[in-house]
Amino acid sequence: MYTNIAGISAGGPGYREIVIRPRPGGAVTTASATFTSVYGPVSTRWRLRSGRFTLTCAVPPNTTAEVWIPASSPDAVTHTHGTYLRQEDDCAVYRVGSGTHRFTT
Repeated sequence: MYTNIAGISAGGPGYREIVIRPRPGGAVTTASATFTSVYGPVSTRWRLRSGRFTLTCAVPPNTTAEVWIPASSPDAVTHTHGTYLRQEDDCAVYRVGSGTHRFTT
C-alpha cells in the first residue's frame, strides 16, 4: 500500500534517499499516507480529478527524494522547489530536498 498507492519507498538505506512514485489508476482517485523513517515522517497526499493530478509530499530533514509525476513532459508539470531529472515510464522525474513540495499536472 505504501509503495504502490501512496508511492513511498526507500531509494537508499534507512530512507536517507526516498522514492515518491504514486500510481493512480482503476477506481483509486485519491490517497494519503505517512511513513515514519529514521529521519522523520515521509508523507504523500495525491488526487486525480477531471484529468488533473495533484501531489503534495513532505520529505524529512537531511534526506532527498526522487519524485515521479505522471506527465507526458516536464512542461505539463507545475511544481515548487524541484529539479527536473528526466522523463521515464510516462513520468517526469524530479529531485527535491527536505520540506513540503507540491506538483500539479
